[in-house]
Amino acid sequence: MKTAWNSISKAAASFAVVAMVIAGASTRTVHAKEWQANVGAQTRDLGKQALAFLSNELWIHAGDSIRWIFPTNELHTVTFLKPGQIRPPLYGAVFGVFVGCPGTTPDGSSFDNSACLTAGPSVSGKTYTVHFPVPGNFKLVCLVHARMTGAVHVLNLPETLPHDQAFYDRQADNQRATLLADASGLEGQGTSEDEEESAVAK
Repeated sequence: MKTAWNSISKAAASFAVVAMVIAGASTRTVHAKEWQANVGAQTRDLGKQALAFLSNELWIHAGDSIRWIFPTNELHTVTFLKPGQIRPPLYGAVFGVFVGCPGTTPDGSSFDNSACLTAGPSVSGKTYTVHFPVPGNFKLVCLVHARMTGAVHVLNLPETLPHDQAFYDRQADNQRATLLADASGLEGQGTSEDEEESAVAK
């Protein structure tokens, strides 16, 4: 009888461990969140562009994803380079052939600093999602515009995030309005370096 009871106890304990592992996995899955951000902005007449990630700095948890939305007719990339990696050129020797990391990375890919990740040059109507499985601070760049950068801070699960999606949406709206107003104020005052880069990219 004792042997039978020991077998039942061991089986119950094993079942409990498996149940806890499954519950933990499902908690992590339920917790994972998809955040949203924009790549650039433009005026209604398409005459002025805001060359920025909006918001350009986000804090998320490990396991979360960010979906970048491309709302403009201006070409942009969402690119994460490995630490120490030199920013590659947009196009190779043959114009129109995208160099990338090399090449592009599929939508929904994970980034952990071990390999470069990039969406090809995209325009209005496109989206690109990146999954962040591990904590760290990751620099975001656009390969089309040298000064267009951002950062993603990925925190461990128990850590409290400083902002929610509503905050980033408001911040993006404010940044968009400011940048486009600045562009309007500079109209007719010469060509900026970014505008020259943009013209070359087209």
